[in-house]
Amino acid sequence: MGYIFETIQTCILLELVVLFCHVVHLDCEKILGFENEEFDFDGLPGAQHEFKVYVPGGTEDCFYQPVDKGAKLHVNYEALKGEHFIDFYVRDPQWQVLEFQNYKTSGQYSLDNAEAGTYAVCIYNAFSRYTSALVYVYMVTFVMHEWIQFQQELGELNILAGNFSVSLTSVQQMVSDMQNSQAQARFNVIKDWYLVNGNNSYVNQWSLAQCILIVCASAIQVYSVRRLFRTTNVTPTTSKPRA
Repeated sequence: MGYIFETIQTCILLELVVLFCHVVHLDCEKILGFENEEFDFDGLPGAQHEFKVYVPGGTEDCFYQPVDKGAKLHVNYEALKGEHFIDFYVRDPQWQVLEFQNYKTSGQYSLDNAEAGTYAVCIYNAFSRYTSALVYVYMVTFVMHEWIQFQQELGELNILAGNFSVSLTSVQQMVSDMQNSQAQARFNVIKDWYLVNGNNSYVNQWSLAQCILIVCASAIQVYSVRRLFRTTNVTPTTSKPRA
């Protein structure tokens, strides 16, 4: 029984190690050609950000995103809570303006085959001096061949997870069978215990009854024998003269 449990435990540990290795391999992303977990929020290749930001009146706010060589960059924005008009522009790693959108409430920008470096996405609330603008920003960057590789690895991971589920189901069935066997063994032990306890009580009671019967029979026999040999002494009232 102990050998079976050790074998099952070893199989489960091996499956978990393999699954952990695949998950760790997919856990980081490539930024500027190097694996980096700093900008990784969802385990996907590339980087993806979705957030809301308050931009005070008459000020601008910029966000910087490292992009790998040949990657795609897509930015989508929209001013919330009323019609706040804002300026939107994107700068490349050389700080050159790639895109400028003036007096907009929403818009988007896409860049294919980007250069390696850090891009700046800026929002300028120039048309409101006293009111802050709440802006929703969605930004994503990825390399197509890495995304395809990620999909392939994800498919392999799904296959591995399926095999792992089958193994767990088999282990669970084996554990269930062992539990049933142990329950049957416990039932037999309890049954034997009650049988032995009942036989013990039966033997003790009959032994006590027989001992009492033997003692009573012995007492009656002793009394009967003594009564059988008991004689009475007769004292004569007159004595005959001697010759």
